[in-house]
Amino acid sequence: MRSHRFLLPMALALALLALAGCRDPKAQLAEHEAQGQAYLEQEKWPEAAIEFRSMLQIDPNDAQAHYGLAKALLGSQDPRKAYWELQETVRLDPENLDARLQYGQFLLFGKEDEQRRAVEMADAILAKEPGRWEAQVLKARALGNLSRPEEAGQAYRAAVEAAPHELTPRLLLANYLRTQGDLEAAEAAYRELPKIQENFTSWVALAGFLSSDRKRDAEAEAAYRRALELATPKEQVAAYSLLASFLISRERSEEAEKVLRQGIEAAPQQLELKYTLARFYHVQGRRAEADAMIQEATRAHPDDPKPFLLLSAYRGQNGDLAGALEAAEQALAAAPDDHDARLRKAEVLVDLGYRSGDSVRIAKGRAIVDAILSHDESDPQAQFVRAKIHLAEGKPKEAEKALRRVLDTRPRWAQAHFLLGSTLYVAGDPAAARGELVRALELDANLVEAQKTLTRVHAALGDDDLAVEAGRRALRMDPGDSSMHVVVAQSLVRQQEREEALEELQKIPEDNRGSEAWYAIGRVESLLGRSQDARRDLLRALDQAPARFEILRALLSLDLREGHPERSAKLIAAAVESQPDDAHLHQLQGEVLLYTGHPKDGEASLRRAIELDPNDLAAYQTLARYLALSGRPDEVLATYERALAANPESGTLNLVVGSLYESRGRIEDAMARYEEAIRLDPDLGVAKNNLAWLMAERGGSLDRALDLAQEAKALLPDNPSAADTLGWVLYKKRVPSAAIGYLREAVRGMPPDSPQLSLVRHHLALAYEADHQLDRARATWQQALEDIEARAKGEGRHPEPPWTADIRASLKRLGS
Repeated sequence: MRSHRFLLPMALALALLALAGCRDPKAQLAEHEAQGQAYLEQEKWPEAAIEFRSMLQIDPNDAQAHYGLAKALLGSQDPRKAYWELQETVRLDPENLDARLQYGQFLLFGKEDEQRRAVEMADAILAKEPGRWEAQVLKARALGNLSRPEEAGQAYRAAVEAAPHELTPRLLLANYLRTQGDLEAAEAAYRELPKIQENFTSWVALAGFLSSDRKRDAEAEAAYRRALELATPKEQVAAYSLLASFLISRERSEEAEKVLRQGIEAAPQQLELKYTLARFYHVQGRRAEADAMIQEATRAHPDDPKPFLLLSAYRGQNGDLAGALEAAEQALAAAPDDHDARLRKAEVLVDLGYRSGDSVRIAKGRAIVDAILSHDESDPQAQFVRAKIHLAEGKPKEAEKALRRVLDTRPRWAQAHFLLGSTLYVAGDPAAARGELVRALELDANLVEAQKTLTRVHAALGDDDLAVEAGRRALRMDPGDSSMHVVVAQSLVRQQEREEALEELQKIPEDNRGSEAWYAIGRVESLLGRSQDARRDLLRALDQAPARFEILRALLSLDLREGHPERSAKLIAAAVESQPDDAHLHQLQGEVLLYTGHPKDGEASLRRAIELDPNDLAAYQTLARYLALSGRPDEVLATYERALAANPESGTLNLVVGSLYESRGRIEDAMARYEEAIRLDPDLGVAKNNLAWLMAERGGSLDRALDLAQEAKALLPDNPSAADTLGWVLYKKRVPSAAIGYLREAVRGMPPDSPQLSLVRHHLALAYEADHQLDRARATWQQALEDIEARAKGEGRHPEPPWTADIRASLKRLGS
């Protein structure tokens, strides 16, 4: 029989439980909420989460409980669950504007529809509180992600008006103005920053802007040093690094080293400065000192993943990806769950996979990134690696979006600016790429690859003096890069400095001269009239790349000039035999067969080129010229019309027939065929290009013409005719400053012997004139006229094209 002494305590406990069950739920909610808020203030995130979850057990629809739990989860670095709690908070309590704002920040990392929801969220907040500057910033960032820059600018300005004494909105406005190219307004905004809050952030932002103009070096340096004076302990690493980077970019190496050593003495535990100094030594050629410094850090902290991550980054920067992966694995061995180590491994796997075409490695890297992003979609490092994956998969637009989101949260990340600049360059937007690359080098002057990419961007934009300067700076950092010598030499050639260009190329040791180097040397020798040397070196280039189209074309041009096209014919035939599916080689074979008196075979080769690549403009043009000269336009047109009647759903045949109609002056019919070709196959860039051109020429919708021309340029990024069309449409829309870059690109991309080159120069000169660059307009027209006169006097005595009279009239007008 049980003891009464045992039953009594049990009875008391049951009575107490009964009493507790009778307590007022509202009182319980208030008690849990008060305790939860206290824990939040003390940053005791797990304890706070327990209290708010207890509230939700009592009332699952308590908005304050969801919001408190969201804040606790954010503090615990669990943003994915916090996102759901914020979503519930906003659903249950639409009046909680703070929650709506935080929820909107999450939407910024979503897809296009979520960006639009972020705009709607911001507008809803502003309807309640018109002066809420944070909502204006949310709206501006979302509009920027949606590629609506003018509206984004309006929102940034509204944020500044709403909070004139806050630093953040004015800094964001200044950055926006700078990216849009409005440097005068950007400077005014940057100069206001130290007046609002004199701290590290305000001075370093002003310094970065000033450092882009070398005439202001003294003022920029003073701003960097003032930023260092004001830096908090957490900001010291960035302050010393930025000042050193500025000094390195001005080739003041001894002073830069001194600054870095001062930083290491001031903050000896900050390994990032040792890493920066090691990279500085590496670029200076002091490899032993650099390696010793990095290895010392790993030996001093064998159980800390951070030194191994720095070693991985150092090796990766120097091109040793296998060593970078090994160091990343060592970091994971020290701390298997370390966030940065996992992402570093993912990044190196993606880089290795991209370099070697290994999709398995890229997939492994993606799996790590996806796992981290499933926990926190806004993680900037994971988004950065995701951008690299997008690039590896040929998705530059997706990469650009990811990187812009990264820079929203980490605006001073040099590598992110570099990767964004590279992405924009690949996507065919060199002007925007230049701004990002310059910013990357402001933040880290040791970024050799950024310096090299900037060189190529300067060259692509036609700023050859800047390309030469940047290229030589890159070569001081990496003297063994043969490709940089080639880029510098190409820019020197365009500046008519041919002897200097040849000297630049001859700096490449013979043992290191690959196909690209020998080809460049041969081209310059050809321009200098040294035909025998040119042929010898072009053949050396061909030995290393027997089927390369550009080398064979250069040899053909040389042989045509000397009256021996049969020499090139044998080489081209061998190349076609080795690469039977190369459209460019068939096009070249068609040309040489026409030159050597084999018209039927030449025509067949040109048709084969078009069959292999329907977007090959040059093959169409060559075939059209041949058919016109042979007096057979009706026969060819009838053949293609019969083919189209049998295959009306063929976008390619619609394009071909449209091209033939255009060549015969049947413009309305041509435009109809191009429209149909685009409808059937939106990837037919030639159809979009041709239709855009005709619309611009005939006074059609210039807005539609611009859309088509931009799409054609994206589909045909290396095609000079597409660049010419886009530039011409922009000129017609009275935006000559934007037109100039594309027209320069078209001039550079046209073969020197192309009959269309003088027309493209004419377009460029018109854009220069409209942009009030009269000296450049005059020089460009003069060059166009020289091209025409040279062709008229040379072999074949080509008649003057119809635009010659316009060129002469323009020169006469400018001369007066």
